[in-house]
Amino acid sequence: MKKIFLVTFSYFILFGCSQSETDQMSNESSNSDPSIDAVSGASVPTGGDASGINFQSEGMNLGIEEIIRTGEAIWAMDFLDSNTMIFSERSGQVKLLSLKSGEVKPIPGGPIVLQHDSGGLFDIEVDRDFTNNQLLYFTYVKPLGSASVIALARAKYDGEKLVELVDLFIANNPSDDHAHWGSRVVMDKERFLYMTIGDRHVPNNAQDFSSHGGKLIRLLEDGAIPDSNPYVGKKNILPEIWSIGHRNPQGLTINPDDGVLFEQEHGPTGGDEINIIQPAINYGWPVITWGENIWGGQKKEGTEREGMQQPFKYFLPGIAPTGITFYNGDKYPGWKGNLFSSTLRGHLHRLVLGKNTVISEERLLASWGERLRDVVEAPDGLLYLASESGVIARLVLAE
Repeated sequence: MKKIFLVTFSYFILFGCSQSETDQMSNESSNSDPSIDAVSGASVPTGGDASGINFQSEGMNLGIEEIIRTGEAIWAMDFLDSNTMIFSERSGQVKLLSLKSGEVKPIPGGPIVLQHDSGGLFDIEVDRDFTNNQLLYFTYVKPLGSASVIALARAKYDGEKLVELVDLFIANNPSDDHAHWGSRVVMDKERFLYMTIGDRHVPNNAQDFSSHGGKLIRLLEDGAIPDSNPYVGKKNILPEIWSIGHRNPQGLTINPDDGVLFEQEHGPTGGDEINIIQPAINYGWPVITWGENIWGGQKKEGTEREGMQQPFKYFLPGIAPTGITFYNGDKYPGWKGNLFSSTLRGHLHRLVLGKNTVISEERLLASWGERLRDVVEAPDGLLYLASESGVIARLVLAE
């Protein structure tokens, strides 16, 4: 087994007006209007009281039950047990939430993050054997001099704080750019860790086998590189790479029925994608894309090219996708097996899947108007949502 070490080299890039997470062109740094997103310049959904929102889907009457509102951008959620949620705030805080009482408890000892614009503390993954080993995994922006990189850390929760914190992986493309981080992590049944990494506003990173930018990587639980990875032993290719050609992948989930890995990412202007991930596959960015306006004057070659995988689903116009999950519970019978995507466009996207195709799709909660960061299924069988404004809420069957 090989260990992953940080290769210290720097990229100098010109930071310009570009599509970021909500995929709209604008003057990013000069606009002080609070209704405009500081990173992308897109109009920000205002959000509001969820108590009066009721809707129907697949014969079910549903509503939203708001649990907490922290005022900080919540990036990810997972569960320690049937009653305890753990969630990350982009500002760097790790917190616990009691699903019964609504009590919130901060957990000290997390990684030191660089919080800037859309960067900070990102994903949380609870180890599949947490009951026995108390291990947690975090993706975050790690300061590195005047630059920063994406990192994956592991820590143990001792009941009060995080201990034994260690970086398992540090990306090799430091930059002073503060967008296109990617940064989701999941553990499969065989205990492999899969992590997404954005291109950091350098599109060609995604096709460069010597850069971590625009990649999906696979590691062992201790950060070592599996011997079965497709590029182990290949000259001039980083052996942790699992797939290439990704832009800003912010959603990652495993289909509980068959173990297939699904990823979703932001396109430039439109062209957001959901991909079925297979090893050693090139997903095309930036050579092919269904979106437009690749920054820096770079031009795509088209929407298809031999040797590059088409997305399972693409969105025109874009939906600005974030978290993604399959629903496998029994609380919403009409949604069994459906795929759900949280979006920064202010709605929850539901997809009904067939074999290698999308049968139908539905936009939910648009009237709520929250910029959604994550969607997860809890042990109680309900779907929970997290937002940029610091809301955690759940979908409930209405009377």
